[in-house]
Amino acid sequence: MAGRKALAITERQFEVLRVLWEHGPQTVRGLMEHLPRGDRQPYTTVLGLVQGMEKAGLVDHDKQGLTHLYRAAVTRQEATGSLLSDFLARFFRGSAEQLVLGLMDAEQLSAEELRAIEIRLMDKRGNDPRASS
Repeated sequence: MAGRKALAITERQFEVLRVLWEHGPQTVRGLMEHLPRGDRQPYTTVLGLVQGMEKAGLVDHDKQGLTHLYRAAVTRQEATGSLLSDFLARFFRGSAEQLVLGLMDAEQLSAEELRAIEIRLMDKRGNDPRASS
């Protein structure tokens, strides 16, 4: 995300993006069908949401006849990276260490998740953790 403005993404916008990442380009009706049941809104509400997301640079559209086909304009990695950066800044003063330690202290990480983190850390350091296993 270097050089790019942080993305301000609401929970509802993230759900729309998730549908687009997982199912590809969608019409407004297609989005409505794929949104979680508790998040279902009237057509005009979803249309307004995606139009606002387009103005914010989160989605683009292609016109096919009278139909607009919406697609994500940001990657999942860009969106989650921006959300995590914002979360860290707001709640942990930018410290990823404090977030991870907090998760560990609250026993929110399974053994598998801890091992996956360990592997990623070793990989970042240039070690191949799988070679010693």
